[in-house]
Amino acid sequence: MSKTSTISLICFILFGFIEQTNGQGVSNQQKSTIEKQVDSVFFSMIKAAENFDYDKLAQGVDDNYKSGFIINDTYFIRFDSLINILKNRSLGATNQKITIQKEKITVLSDSIVLLTAFGETTFDTSSGNSNSAKFYWSFVYEKINKNWKVVQSHQSNYR
Repeated sequence: MSKTSTISLICFILFGFIEQTNGQGVSNQQKSTIEKQVDSVFFSMIKAAENFDYDKLAQGVDDNYKSGFIINDTYFIRFDSLINILKNRSLGATNQKITIQKEKITVLSDSIVLLTAFGETTFDTSSGNSNSAKFYWSFVYEKINKNWKVVQSHQSNYR
């Protein structure tokens, strides 16, 4: 290899280490707007879950990718199968309260957002029992037809 080629290769490699590379650019104003929009959708979905309104909850999801939903190590390829299980589990519940203790929204682009949350749910049963569980959630939101929709999620109970 010639001396010029070697120097050029070294400069090219060093330039790769020195020059900052950015992904898709989102301005701070856009980022703030997106964070507020996704936060609003997230809390409206929490309210729907607290009210056992599974039809409204399903409106916040787009299952076209079939990317799946994971709850406590169980993978659901389709959202409707997950909703049917949640409906059956909630039959004896009379009240549910979901408290978010920590939430982080990461804007990945102008149409993709990652939301992670930690919190606790408390629910009462018709037999008079009260139960609670801590959870970790992660949701991937995509802007589809001007609306933010969950396209993939992972939910785990704190152990």
